[in-house]
Amino acid sequence: MTEKTETMEDKINNIDPEKSEKPADENSPISIVAATVNTTDDPTLPALTFRFWVLSTVRLIFRTFVIILKSYANDDHLSSSRLLAKFLPTKVFRIWRWGFSLNPGPFNVKEHVCIAAAVTSGGITSAYATDIIAVQELFYGQSVGFINGVLLILSSQIMGYGLAGFLRKYLVRPSNMIWPSSLVYVTMYNTLHGNMSDSRSMAILCLFAPYSKTINLVGSARNGMGVLVFSSDWIAIISNLNPLYVPWWSQVNNFVGIVLGVWIIAPLLYHYNVLDAQKFSFASTHPLDANGERYNQTRILDQDTKTLNITAYEEYSPIYLSTTFAMSYLYSFALITAVMSHVALFHGEEIWKRFRASRNEEEEDIHCKLMNVYPEVPNWWYSILYVIMFIVAIILGYITVAHLPWWGMILSVMLSTIFVLPIGVIQAISGSTSLGLNVITEMVCGYVLPGNPIANTYFKTYGYMGVYQCLTFVGDLKLGHYLKIPPRAMFICQFYGTIIGGITNYWILQLIIKEKRPYLDGTIEDPSGQWSGWQSQVFNTASVIWGLVGPGTVFGPASIYNPMLWGFLIGFVAPFPIYFLHRKYPNVGFDYVNIPLICTGLSVLPGPPMNFIISGIIASFLSQFYAFRYKRKWWDKYNYVLSAAFDSGAQFVTMVIFFCLSGLVQAPFPEWWGNNAETGGERCFADI
Repeated sequence: MTEKTETMEDKINNIDPEKSEKPADENSPISIVAATVNTTDDPTLPALTFRFWVLSTVRLIFRTFVIILKSYANDDHLSSSRLLAKFLPTKVFRIWRWGFSLNPGPFNVKEHVCIAAAVTSGGITSAYATDIIAVQELFYGQSVGFINGVLLILSSQIMGYGLAGFLRKYLVRPSNMIWPSSLVYVTMYNTLHGNMSDSRSMAILCLFAPYSKTINLVGSARNGMGVLVFSSDWIAIISNLNPLYVPWWSQVNNFVGIVLGVWIIAPLLYHYNVLDAQKFSFASTHPLDANGERYNQTRILDQDTKTLNITAYEEYSPIYLSTTFAMSYLYSFALITAVMSHVALFHGEEIWKRFRASRNEEEEDIHCKLMNVYPEVPNWWYSILYVIMFIVAIILGYITVAHLPWWGMILSVMLSTIFVLPIGVIQAISGSTSLGLNVITEMVCGYVLPGNPIANTYFKTYGYMGVYQCLTFVGDLKLGHYLKIPPRAMFICQFYGTIIGGITNYWILQLIIKEKRPYLDGTIEDPSGQWSGWQSQVFNTASVIWGLVGPGTVFGPASIYNPMLWGFLIGFVAPFPIYFLHRKYPNVGFDYVNIPLICTGLSVLPGPPMNFIISGIIASFLSQFYAFRYKRKWWDKYNYVLSAAFDSGAQFVTMVIFFCLSGLVQAPFPEWWGNNAETGGERCFADI
């Protein structure tokens, strides 16, 4: 006798939405999740509605445009969706046996999350591969072309999805993989669907001695260490920290690294002139020549092959780096190996247990049980996407000027495959999103394909984005897990968002290059300071260091930067004493010491202005320590809502300022003594 297979429709019909609740005593074993995530679900709520397709498309195009302009867009999904829900016809249209409605009912949380997931996948940041296109066109005089450009963007992003499907068991279903950033949005969506610029800061030290080089070096956030600098710029704070939702233990590790790197190690190195620190700009991110001037890469570039001219290089100058920049590479090297050893020591047993239990799922929490009503995305969906995009990537390596061989692409994706799980574990439990493979991929390619800067950028992009896009998708899967979004709906909306976002990224990039090329390539300086192309310039600098000249020269035995390679050994060894101390004294809390997160904090300089440090520490202490411990009821109810409100409000105000002061209106920014435009309000006038 054949056993009847239960269909999805049968499962839904057997569930009463009003009664599909957990037993009275069942909730997530993680207290922070239990306090935030609802344990009920209505499987009949539609997700991929007509409203989703309209609003996600419009928002994707607009958001991508704003992101590439380095501004932000306010989140108005709710108001526009309710408007559509009010005016769209409710009639059911039929095509053969298939029926659909433009307006299936009130706008619901599942539609909202799907729209946001589509926008996130295509428009949360500019596509990483656009920097390759910009570098080729601006600095190497090479045109990529529409088809190759779009395929480069899409393949580098979609390949990460192929990895994501095989990590669900390890990073989505386990209850202790909490993904702190998802909890913010869970609270925001539950609240909304319940019962219904410039970075300015105050540099205190510079107020006392605005023309002192030493005081400016210590007290400036823009060009120095940012000691005693306070900022009320929420965008600056959340761009480097997430103080209202990243756990306190994670924040402390990061802060320890920042304080060590910025306020202790960097000034000591500068004071004792380590690596000729005083010869170069304190926090420069540019490659420098022997005179401390910006390195002229065109002097060592073979204009025909766009590869290194060794004779010209020997006649010109070796590449030099600011000491803080050189040390950031040491910290980045340590970070890579520390991730592997830390995860193996502290989480290896759990990962191995789940790998062995691949057929029989361990005891599930309430959220897994509620999600079991929905059909999962089969692994072959992910596999097909991965294989197709991998083939596209290999073809691009040959038909473009990258000249990246097939074995180079295989090596790139192998690196992302090896590192994605350990990096994902740390990101899932700590909320840190700063762990990436950009440096290690550049270095590996620099050794195996020396003298080829474009191949290096391709290699880095596929290796780095394989991890980044994979974990972005996994993070949204966890958000969908918390809010009970059907996995297949989440997969479709993210894939759709990536396609639309990729095409829009290329189109807008070409418009900007066409109109602003002289500002972006450095031929002339934009008098307004708005168009600098800094992101592409940083990408270009990396192509020179790792691709054109190569790590064998920059970090070789004869280089003063060769000791930076010790970072690999230091990072690998550092977690071991912490682990042994934890095993000997399990109740002391040594398991909260996280070497990869400390390395992340160490490597923050050089980079963004250091105006976020003190303000971020204060905000994190008040939220994640004081309120969490002593005002728990308030924290459970308002903390994540407050975080979402601050983020949305700051982004909305930033967009208003952009359009009113430097965009469409071009109105002058108000200026007074305490808001000096020349120094961004710091009044640190000395040249560092």
